[in-house]
Amino acid sequence: MDAVLMMVAGFILKVAEIGAGFLSMGIGYQPEIPEELMK
Repeated sequence: MDAVLMMVAGFILKVAEIGAGFLSMGIGYQPEIPEELMK
């Protein structure tokens, strides 16, 4: 179960990174990442 959760979490993080990258390229906005998500 933990392996599945890690895979899902990793996938979500990768999608979020790609989305944030497109946003910052598109409108020049650097999204702030809450410290809770950095752990």
